[in-house]
Amino acid sequence: MRNNRFETTDASTYQLLLDKAREMRKNPTEAESVLWSYLSDNKLGVHFRRQHPVYDYIPDFVSLKNKLIIEIDGGYHFEDEQPEKDAERTAYLNQVGFLVLRFTNEQVLGDIDTVLEEITNALEDAEAIQTPLPYGRGLGVGSRVGFGYDVHRIVEGRELWMGGIKIPFNLPSRSGGEGGGFVGFGLLGHSDADVLIHAICDALLGAANMRDIGYHFPDTAAETDGMDSKIILKETMALIATKGYRFVNLDATICAERPKMNPHIPQMQQCLADIIGTDPDNVSIKATTTERLGFTGREEGISAYAVVLIEK
Repeated sequence: MRNNRFETTDASTYQLLLDKAREMRKNPTEAESVLWSYLSDNKLGVHFRRQHPVYDYIPDFVSLKNKLIIEIDGGYHFEDEQPEKDAERTAYLNQVGFLVLRFTNEQVLGDIDTVLEEITNALEDAEAIQTPLPYGRGLGVGSRVGFGYDVHRIVEGRELWMGGIKIPFNLPSRSGGEGGGFVGFGLLGHSDADVLIHAICDALLGAANMRDIGYHFPDTAAETDGMDSKIILKETMALIATKGYRFVNLDATICAERPKMNPHIPQMQQCLADIIGTDPDNVSIKATTTERLGFTGREEGISAYAVVLIEK
């Protein structure tokens, strides 16, 4: 386990940082508010987060995609041992691939045009040097592979969500109701039971050595009751980013007798790619049956497998 001064290595530490970050967002300095008015809502063409945990730090602003951190220094940053601590923090973040820009309150409040110009230049430089991992080439030392599996029971009266989209799934009623007509079926779960997204999240967390979705999103918590699994995937991506990882590619398989999944795969790929922030070509989804064998063959449940590659 790495030193927790530098890296969030477990969910409880991340949650503590996240809680602290939420409190910090409620009380921004004047300079932070001014700069955020220019960075928010992709105004510079880049998504910035405000007070978001990165390793064991909470920078003022960060673009995870561009690996750019912006800090605004008030007066205390120039007192006692704080300059040395700031330098140590910057050096470590540089070491793990982040560029850190530091501005004073006076620079932001008195010369915002120059500040924005420096940020824009840094973003252009970051865009120029970012190169995706070439397929068919050797993996770098920062590459990690994760595997995920999940299964949910098929029940009457639930919607079927798979890969972030709702799929029609109607069968004759199994409850013996009047008329015995066709009714909607879906998967039973504490959240929306999207078995594919759950397998992908477990693979992502496993690759980053951050436990599993049950650890981060327990099925005993009220806030996860009926939760949209697309939110779980988005938050999982934020979790692995705190350890400096980014998504490379995914290969997943859905196991189901019915309904047919293949017609919906392109829509699933696009939905997942939008959440992850990647090209749909990096999201491979396959579908198969079990030739009427086992719980899948008896149409008692649907399962999914996923393998992901992430890199520092």
